[in-house]
Amino acid sequence: MTAKQFFKSTAFKCIAVLLCVLLVSGVLLAVAYGFLEVTDEERFGRKIGVMYNGETVTATEQDISGKNTNVNDAKIEKLWYVNEKNDYLVQAASRGNGGNIICWVTVRMRENKVDVKGIGKVLLYAFDDPAEFVGNIGSDVYERFPYDYYDGKTFSYGDKTSPEYINTGASYTLTAVCNDVNASVAFVKAFAKGGDISDPYENFEYKSLININKSSWSVEGEVVTYNIVTKANEGPDPFTLEIKVDGTGKITAYTIITNGCAEDGHFTADDYMDMMSTLAKDLTGKTLADIEGYLADNSDNGTLHTGATRSNELCYHAAAFALSNYAACLETPKEGN
Repeated sequence: MTAKQFFKSTAFKCIAVLLCVLLVSGVLLAVAYGFLEVTDEERFGRKIGVMYNGETVTATEQDISGKNTNVNDAKIEKLWYVNEKNDYLVQAASRGNGGNIICWVTVRMRENKVDVKGIGKVLLYAFDDPAEFVGNIGSDVYERFPYDYYDGKTFSYGDKTSPEYINTGASYTLTAVCNDVNASVAFVKAFAKGGDISDPYENFEYKSLININKSSWSVEGEVVTYNIVTKANEGPDPFTLEIKVDGTGKITAYTIITNGCAEDGHFTADDYMDMMSTLAKDLTGKTLADIEGYLADNSDNGTLHTGATRSNELCYHAAAFALSNYAACLETPKEGN
């Protein structure tokens, strides 16, 4: 078949028609995408609508760049003032089971715009780990915050030792939500009065996996005795450890009081405990340099990756916390809760 015959053939006509259809469809899709694309401003507006039941409100972002935004176990990420409602809208993040739980919290103000009146609404804004089981926490739980609030209230719905504990099957996620709410109220109380929240542990090292609020330390001579409670860590529950450090910069005593290894359907807690590094189970005599070496060991069968990586990590971080903050803790004991 010659080129001239091909261009006159039915096959060519079919190809040409298909190309035209594809071209027109592409143009139409591009135009439609331009109309349907959701901007950040529109997405923000929709979230605001959810917070205020569809009412149109104006949220003015506040400058918190010079403030301490680390409040207890949460971080204040953004703050807005809603003029129509005399509310502050807070975006706060706290670590859950393995990732961040980000919430929006409305803090209602009194007419003087200085004193906190209550909590308006709490909304789960985002989370970055599917293991958080956020679906286990129903709307009825979020609705309790406004009704249970009073001045000085600390929410602890996710704490199994608390009388207000709510069994959701997602205790660490719910604890993170409570941390967000507690931090939001505390931050607004200080911000509205032109003040700031001091963080006595701002310069502490290796604290990301440590629950400082539940941890404590006592001093006797040059020996600091720590009772360290870790956070959960993408599988294992919190560990509790007693660690002693003296002036030589070494751990003089090390005991795992509460084994945080958790059953997961494949292995029991004891199985994971057996898989932990022998070093992680007894770090007596080790220095900070030793611990940092263990944390940096990424070999397949190293001191960190033994089949119970996250549990090892918690114990090493507890030891690193005790060693790196020895001088600060020596000067300022912290009583247990």
